[in-house]
Amino acid sequence: MILAVAALLVLSLVILYESCRKTFSHEYPLPPGPKKLPIVGNLFDVPKSGRVWLEYAELSRRYKSDIIHLGALGNSIVILNSARIANELLDKRSSIYSSRPSTVMLGELTGWGSVFAFRPNDDLWKAQRKIMNQAMPIGESQRFHPMLIRVTQDLLRDLPHFDILESLHTWAAVLIMDATYGFNTEEAKAYLPTAKVATESVVIAGTPGAFYVDQFPILKYLPEWFPGAGFKRKAREWSDMRSKMTEEPFRLTKERVAMGTARPSLASDALEQMDHDQDLVKQEEVIKATSVAAYGGGSDTTVTALQSFIWAMLMNPDVQTNAQHELDQVLGVGNLPSFNEEASLPYITAVVRETLRYNPVAPIGVPHKLTEDDIYEGFFLPKGSVIVPNVWSMLYSVEDYPQPHLFNPSRFLDANGNINPKVKNPAASAFGFGRRICPGKSIALASLWIAVASILSCYSIEPELNENGKPNKPQTDSGLTLLNQVPPFKCRFVPRSKEIEVFLGLDSS
Repeated sequence: MILAVAALLVLSLVILYESCRKTFSHEYPLPPGPKKLPIVGNLFDVPKSGRVWLEYAELSRRYKSDIIHLGALGNSIVILNSARIANELLDKRSSIYSSRPSTVMLGELTGWGSVFAFRPNDDLWKAQRKIMNQAMPIGESQRFHPMLIRVTQDLLRDLPHFDILESLHTWAAVLIMDATYGFNTEEAKAYLPTAKVATESVVIAGTPGAFYVDQFPILKYLPEWFPGAGFKRKAREWSDMRSKMTEEPFRLTKERVAMGTARPSLASDALEQMDHDQDLVKQEEVIKATSVAAYGGGSDTTVTALQSFIWAMLMNPDVQTNAQHELDQVLGVGNLPSFNEEASLPYITAVVRETLRYNPVAPIGVPHKLTEDDIYEGFFLPKGSVIVPNVWSMLYSVEDYPQPHLFNPSRFLDANGNINPKVKNPAASAFGFGRRICPGKSIALASLWIAVASILSCYSIEPELNENGKPNKPQTDSGLTLLNQVPPFKCRFVPRSKEIEVFLGLDSS
């Protein structure tokens, strides 16, 4: 038995060696990167957890190249550290750079591999993308403006009374559940606990290096009771939550469509447009997957972005003062903004852009997969390579954004205080690339703009006071997951005028 196992191990190593040799052999060199060891390649050089985007950026500096190659156990990983290269490959060559790599923990075991954001570039993905683009056309957000204003005003009333994260999660849930399923505020809140666990599981399961099963897929066959196989139990629990989040809101929307009482939404519109000459069950599965993808893709990301904004205002009170000065000049003290004033509030737009740049929500984006061999600037990029866009590195480019470690919205303004079109808009990198660009980009930007403008119109964001009446300085340490979350913090939302207190029902007199 021992000899048989040893023989199988030797055979596996030989096959792996041949696979590595064939994958990486070509007349053109691979991009620069750490020296590869026999068989395992760069297995020990691939960042396993933590701020992997910083490690990728360090590799770029060390090897003096914005494109880096790592090879591990027959897998090819290409890291793109500049917006120029990402545009050249992921945008201009999107026909071969638009697929997704398969993942065991996130895709197979928890079941998220069936949804839009993580599917390969196949017919089901194209069907989901079509539904998404019809419901949320890129560049169009006007029809969502009334809902965004209504939901944001509810957030303004909640902020002084509830935990910040609780208020932001409620805001995002109501906003997205309305757009996706046509649910009202109370209905959306009822699904919040399930949705929160489901979306958080995506972040954890998708963190590079978090689970060994992604490096050694054979581990997925271990039973849950086996020592070290606790990931199987987690995956089953997360899959159950994903299924609940997928099935229950869809079922309710489907019932309302049948009764003629459904409000316009992504799911209801897609159900009403189904082709009854085709397989209805398959069409419904596509709609379900698209709907849960819309929620999962927009909830935690918008929450993290707005949380980052609030944290940035605490850390940079001068920016808050400048923004409120502009709001007071344009709106007058005590008045709330609408989208009609957006063009007249360039500093607010600059604050939103700097928030997206300074603390990018997805600092390494979502990896792409190369479906054909390619040559770029004299480098060989093998078919099947996992392409990692290091968004953090792009948004901290000193060429595009001098002194990138400073939170400075004025970098986006010209000498007259208007938006400077010569400064790269961070949204061009923050929302993905090519055919994989986030379809909810326009709605996300509109929701962040109206929330930032409304919060600063109503409140001064100030630190909590300690027992001696002195302000507590928030932490500066950053998060360690795919979503670049700021550290936990508390603050006070102090109304800026009596009119605001009355409007929001905060006046106790």
